[in-house]
Amino acid sequence: MRLLFISLFCLLITSCASSNLTSSWVDKTYTQMPIKSTLVVAMSDNLRVRRIFEDDMVHDFRKNGVNAISSSQLFPNKLPSKNDIAGYIKDNNTQTVFVAQLVNIEDKNIRYPGNNYGYGNNVSFHSYYNDSYSYIYDDSYTVSYEFVNVEFTLFDTKSHKPIWSTSSESVDPTNMNDIIAELTHILIENLQDNGVVR
Repeated sequence: MRLLFISLFCLLITSCASSNLTSSWVDKTYTQMPIKSTLVVAMSDNLRVRRIFEDDMVHDFRKNGVNAISSSQLFPNKLPSKNDIAGYIKDNNTQTVFVAQLVNIEDKNIRYPGNNYGYGNNVSFHSYYNDSYSYIYDDSYTVSYEFVNVEFTLFDTKSHKPIWSTSSESVDPTNMNDIIAELTHILIENLQDNGVVR
């Protein structure tokens, strides 16, 4: 029964990947917010992942009044060079560039104790001793999770300086489509909260 519970718990955790923002910054002195236009660039050599993320992000930008375009629409077979981006910005007078960059992928093992239900005011010798006994004979278990960290930065194209940035952490991103949809949603919410988009 216990083994079944652990298996179900692990399945639940790995199938329900979650993402959250771990930090956020905005340039309060930047006066041209909400932004009017942006070019979205995902720094990835995986063309499928790049296209899915950029298209989702463009869709959400446009819903919030930003004239956005994905780099994969302009350069579908390669990641654009700095000169490619500069040329597009000059020709189209694009206000900002939104860049997503993978920072780190790390596997972490998290150990869960066995029959440790917590004590509070209900501690007794029997419960304390039983839990200590269980710990010695180790009915704990370890679950391995994959943590993926991505950094997002919005640059002003005239000054070339960042005007907003944030970092994200996703746990066990087994379904890339779900993770990307989740990420773009929380990114747009953060951009709205900081007045970057309307």
